[in-house]
Amino acid sequence: MNYLPNDLVKSCPKLESGLRLGIEGIHACQLGPFSSPLFWTAEDASRMSIRKDMIVEKRRQLFQALNDENEDVICKRCRMVRTKRYAEVDFTKLGRIDYAATTICNLRCNFCGNTAQNAFHKSRYDALAILREFSAKDVEWDSIVDFNGGEPTLLPNFDEHLDLFASLRIRVLLYTNGVKYHQSVYDGLANGTVFWACTSLDCGTPSSFLRMKKRDYFLRVLETVTRYARAGNQGGGMFAAKYIFCSDNCGDDDISGFVYAMLAVRPQKIWLTFDFTPFGNLSPDFVGPDYSRQISAYVKMYNMLKKHGITATHYTEGHLAMICQQGKNLLNQVLSEIDKSASSTGSNTTLLAVGQEGENPSPRPEYFMTQPLRTRMPDGNSEPFSIAGKRIVLAPACPSSVRLLTEPEIGGERIVGFLDRDPCLRGKSIEGIPIHGYNAIPDLDPEVILIASPSQHQADILHQIAGFANKNMRVASLSQEGK
Repeated sequence: MNYLPNDLVKSCPKLESGLRLGIEGIHACQLGPFSSPLFWTAEDASRMSIRKDMIVEKRRQLFQALNDENEDVICKRCRMVRTKRYAEVDFTKLGRIDYAATTICNLRCNFCGNTAQNAFHKSRYDALAILREFSAKDVEWDSIVDFNGGEPTLLPNFDEHLDLFASLRIRVLLYTNGVKYHQSVYDGLANGTVFWACTSLDCGTPSSFLRMKKRDYFLRVLETVTRYARAGNQGGGMFAAKYIFCSDNCGDDDISGFVYAMLAVRPQKIWLTFDFTPFGNLSPDFVGPDYSRQISAYVKMYNMLKKHGITATHYTEGHLAMICQQGKNLLNQVLSEIDKSASSTGSNTTLLAVGQEGENPSPRPEYFMTQPLRTRMPDGNSEPFSIAGKRIVLAPACPSSVRLLTEPEIGGERIVGFLDRDPCLRGKSIEGIPIHGYNAIPDLDPEVILIASPSQHQADILHQIAGFANKNMRVASLSQEGK
């Protein structure tokens, strides 16, 4: 098919610049049980040297299939597919990387497919060599690698991986079970070359850990996550503790044990989710396994954390809900149950967020909407919001804030910079607009700071702004209603 620059086509960022380096082979992406077609099997990849131009051609072929009405490709059923101009399509970049070329692990989690199949293997091809086909100029400004497995810290050249990601300025989202402490992970979190590290603890008692993961490592893992959380508090990267609700960890002992452990550890985030393995076989109307017990436990833990000043993140919101109706339905069930229980759980907060004690309180932002640009009033009404002629900064550097550049009443004004806490992003630029740390606010001297981020990140952003903004700066956050 031949396209003209202004022709509308179907595409997605993962198709254009994504790269899944999995134990099964190489393809554009995989999220949970959903994956794009293989470019090469692991066996094929072991017999050849895969170059960048070969990857570009495979992406192009997948794009052609997606836009061919006679082709049946699974990408056509993905919620991430969007319509765009062909001139905006680029297959040469490196954006979202899913690095899972090995399944070796030092745990045997009973909800893991690798445990069920006894499928713990080393990679059959050199995934690091494939990544070296791309240079720093090929890397998208928001490039990130999901570094998982298996257990990535068991790789003999683990530090070599971190060094490559740092040299290419690719943000690292490291999934580690925490059994093996690595000083390089601590250092990366402290200096920001590791954007996030996440450990899925999944229980609140040593006995449950042993039953679910077949190893008596609960206290060892708690020590590791405590050290990583301390590194995250130094202002570079961040550490998240994760809880996957499944049939074996929904009891009160595990819920309360995990919550009170987290109150002691104080990670930067807590991510809640479900065992999503069964999702691949569900019908679009979510007829399938009964998740009511897991949902009940999820809501109980969420409310318990909230009572103590911790707002957990709904991991499904940025994961399965983005690509499939099943994930979205499950998220909606969770949110509905939380809303129902809100009146009975109370709203008293006993603890402040980490790092806020004794510091300036975060500003209370106005909320703004676009088309036309206006502020939302407490009574639900709105009034015009003019930023004409003012110095403006956008926060954070993320797709939502980038989309503001397309708004006629915003993009045409003096945008003097983006703000972001991530050291890997600082010094990069988006459409010619530089990305700065929050400590640059006094030098940029903006009159207006516009925040466009998911609601779960807003408190963190406001806290960052609070340390550097003055009372004359107007802070406004994009309403979740959007427009």
